[in-house]
Amino acid sequence: MKRLLCLFLCAAMLPLVAPPGADAAPEADFLLRIGLSVKTNTEDNSLVGANLDNYAGLGYEFGFLNADNAFVPLGTTTYKEITMVKNRNVYLANGAYSDNAGGELVGAFHVSHGSYPGRTEAEAAVASLRAQGVSAFVSYSNGVWEVRSGSYADSGGARVSGSKYCISVVRTGTTDILFQFDYGTTAHLCVRPLGEGGEKPITWHKGKRYYGMFEFRRFEGNNIYVYNAINVQDYVKGVLPYEMSPTWPIEALKSQAVAARSYAAGTLRKHRAAGYALCTSTDCQVYRGMGEASALTNQAVDETYGQFITYNGAACKTAVYHSSSGGATENSENVWNEAVPYLRGVVDNYEDEAVIPNYIWRYTCTNDQLSAMLTARGVAHNGVGSFYIQRYTDTSNVHTVAFNDRNGNLITSYSKEMARIRLNFGNIRTKSLRYNIYSGDSILSATAPDGTSTPAGSELYALDGTGALIPVGGEVTVLSGDGSLHTVSTVPQTGTDGVYIVIGRGDGHNLGMSQWGAHGMADQGFSYIEILKHYYTGVEVGQITFSN
Repeated sequence: MKRLLCLFLCAAMLPLVAPPGADAAPEADFLLRIGLSVKTNTEDNSLVGANLDNYAGLGYEFGFLNADNAFVPLGTTTYKEITMVKNRNVYLANGAYSDNAGGELVGAFHVSHGSYPGRTEAEAAVASLRAQGVSAFVSYSNGVWEVRSGSYADSGGARVSGSKYCISVVRTGTTDILFQFDYGTTAHLCVRPLGEGGEKPITWHKGKRYYGMFEFRRFEGNNIYVYNAINVQDYVKGVLPYEMSPTWPIEALKSQAVAARSYAAGTLRKHRAAGYALCTSTDCQVYRGMGEASALTNQAVDETYGQFITYNGAACKTAVYHSSSGGATENSENVWNEAVPYLRGVVDNYEDEAVIPNYIWRYTCTNDQLSAMLTARGVAHNGVGSFYIQRYTDTSNVHTVAFNDRNGNLITSYSKEMARIRLNFGNIRTKSLRYNIYSGDSILSATAPDGTSTPAGSELYALDGTGALIPVGGEVTVLSGDGSLHTVSTVPQTGTDGVYIVIGRGDGHNLGMSQWGAHGMADQGFSYIEILKHYYTGVEVGQITFSN
């Protein structure tokens, strides 16, 4: 018992996975805690009852994770469908567990049948009581093995209850308690699915299928938080098909697998204050389990096992990526405040706009809309008179946008910060940092030999050597589809004052790897290592050792 208590105390002092440089160094396939049903700053997805369904397996083991991330077993069940409920008065109605009175009760109070020296003795006592028709179960409370039975709404004078951290395991769709775990904040209930015939178990939770184990926590008597405790290899298998199409070329999929694995290794502390390493959304990486995984995506992960993007021998902590660059990526200090040496802007000529959905985008906005946006952002002004790009970066992405009032005086300018120079108001959302602004009173049109006229602000534009959009003027020689050259003239047209046409390319923050660029490079025969070295400056790709 003393040894078991020591394991609990050790577990309390360390996160589930130790980050690179911590005393307990993770292996290449280290364990992560992923927040599945949790509370965030914007929404509360914690649960009164958290269901698991062992889709490919035999049942479950109950236990906890010790300081070495090893699973310590405390009990088992052969039931494939179980639900973890908080040890308060919970009601089962229409197949769901809730706080709402009505339906069958899973009560917070139980009859105590005493404590036992160990698991074997406690389980024997439960078996004996169940044979007599008593709904008994093992309760592991603060390191003590107990046997309890029943569930009641009140103490009845002699009944016992768990603490505000206690969790009961019931057979799904019933009020039959199978196991109870209560160890405060020192350790947390972990459920490990059991496989069958050597097959890796797959478990359903809230409509999605997952590998790995599941950890359950309560904070100060509130609902249950659910985490997927999973090794990074299987985690990447649940990221890859949602961050990149499973039908893409294998070398592109491999580049995404290495980038996702590197990102996970570099951001282990991102949500540590909330009790887990990574979330399931684009705030981290999209992770939805094994539902869309294919033989090809799993192959990409397996064939890059343990490989990370490294810089100067250490894992890159900011291996970010985006959908498409529009022609060039960007230096990190032009998007965020920090200059990251391997996040340097590079010209990207590998994206095939013919196959990328909505690659070139166009929005129209007005001075009134811009005024409303500035007001919403807390900027004092007397109305917008003009809106323009004040500065481009070295790779021709937008660095600074500016707003003047009707007298030409500067109202404000937004520099670098992606969230501010990527406009977001009404029906306008600039999808990348790569765009140009055409004001309504300077729209050009091109007149072709057949006399048709096309406004430059809507369809006609030119690309320079870096891939940047530039306005055209005067006479322009164009190459037609049949290979012949034609001269067209551009003449100023009367536009609408105070109206702007924003034309851009790409989608994302323009940092790190372009996913569509990786697709294009793979199509041209580049390897995943060549792809990663193109988008991340000065890096290597391979196995690394996490050391103190």
